[in-house]
Amino acid sequence: MRPTTVLSLVAASLLGAGGLGVGIFLIVDHHAQHAKWHYWLAPFIMIAVAVTLFQLTALYMAKVGRAELRSRPPVRD
Repeated sequence: MRPTTVLSLVAASLLGAGGLGVGIFLIVDHHAQHAKWHYWLAPFIMIAVAVTLFQLTALYMAKVGRAELRSRPPVRD
């Protein structure tokens, strides 16, 4: 696996974790119950983006990552 692929997977996981954290924080911090529609919709969008990033990362590793890892011979010193 190339380093850029690994870096992209790590970045997607970190962005997903950050989005999930922001979404949960926005749901917990509901001090503006009478606010406009985008104040209650934003947490759900953040959580949906986080779940999508985690799903894309997991599916990539399941379909492509395993095949790439199997096809390379082990590195010998």
